[in-house]
Amino acid sequence: MELHDACLRGDATNMEMQLKNGVGVDETNSDGWTSLLVAAQHGHDVMVKFLLRYGANVDARTPNGSTPLKLATNGGYLAIVRLLLDAGANVEIEGYDGYTPLHLASKNGHTSVVKLLLDYKPLVDVPSRDGITALGFACVLGDLDSVAALLDSGATVNVVDNDGWSPLMAAALNGHQAVVRLLLTWGADINAKGPRQATALRIAAEKGHLEIVQDLLDDGAWMDEPSDDGTTPLYIAAKQGYGEIVQLLINRGADSNRQSQTGCTPLIMAAMYNHVEPLRILLDNGADVDLEDIGGWTVLSMAYFSGYPELVHLILERRPASMIDPAAVSQIRVQCRNKQRFLQHTTR
Repeated sequence: MELHDACLRGDATNMEMQLKNGVGVDETNSDGWTSLLVAAQHGHDVMVKFLLRYGANVDARTPNGSTPLKLATNGGYLAIVRLLLDAGANVEIEGYDGYTPLHLASKNGHTSVVKLLLDYKPLVDVPSRDGITALGFACVLGDLDSVAALLDSGATVNVVDNDGWSPLMAAALNGHQAVVRLLLTWGADINAKGPRQATALRIAAEKGHLEIVQDLLDDGAWMDEPSDDGTTPLYIAAKQGYGEIVQLLINRGADSNRQSQTGCTPLIMAAMYNHVEPLRILLDNGADVDLEDIGGWTVLSMAYFSGYPELVHLILERRPASMIDPAAVSQIRVQCRNKQRFLQHTTR
């Protein structure tokens, strides 16, 4: 339709002429969109102002349930959002996808739009279909100003989504240190457990976010709290090869000999994944080289059978010579050298 085309082009003169000539302001095009929906989608604030003056339905919906406010919010068009709200747009209306305008503004990092929407007092803890609130979306993104505004407006700091993720866990996962700190000042449950019974500390340690691990420890996070498989933050840091986090946790008193449900220790995991620095740190801090997993594997046998000669020598250097069978040591060293030569030959 010509009216819709004028809106799409941002042609205010043509659009006003058609409206004065009696074209229905809420007529839909072949896609089922009104002119106001088209103008809001494309960020034409002058068009929106004209259409509202002519009585356009401020809460019209597209076939998939989006309103002008949702479209403008999704695009971050602050001026249009203000026009629509001043015209009485429903600030809490959900699309057929379950998202509210506040969800979309938070999800897309439109901080100014978030703050404007909050001025109209929407329900801040409405969950999406995945159970994620506006605060959760802002924490995933790391939008500190939006997080602060939502908390100031009464957002629940310890709300969890359908999968058990809290805002603190989401911020820790994505490495947003400032958001983590803010959530902690608002009373976020630092030791709450999410998916697989993981805490925020475990999540941050697994992703290698050293500064966040530091902050969580400073705020009282339980460093030896296991997840559902019995693994601790130290275990997962050793597995991932994050030497600085391993050192930090040990300095704070983490149990370097804590075994998982399969009997693995942080030391064995460091050997399994050929992480030299975490293994060196664990050995230097007295990790037990004799502990076995349920399959009978020690750190030495794991390093040997995994084909990591450097780790084997590192372990043997720190093992009391009187406690090692010389014949076994000789055999291990020869076999490791042979395996290393084989690997070098096959990768040339």
